[in-house]
Amino acid sequence: MAKSSAQSVITVRDTKTGKLVTVRGAGSLKGIDLPINKGVDLTKPIAPQVLKEERK
Repeated sequence: MAKSSAQSVITVRDTKTGKLVTVRGAGSLKGIDLPINKGVDLTKPIAPQVLKEERK
């Protein structure tokens, strides 16, 4: 049996390599007001960064 998923998937072209890349979950937070602190790097795991800031 195949797993079903409500996850959105978008395929885009990488401008540097020209290859097609699948981006999972793109647009999943569309329409949701989600405040993100300026100090959070979205390319790194978010939870440890947030917990580190809360401890200060």
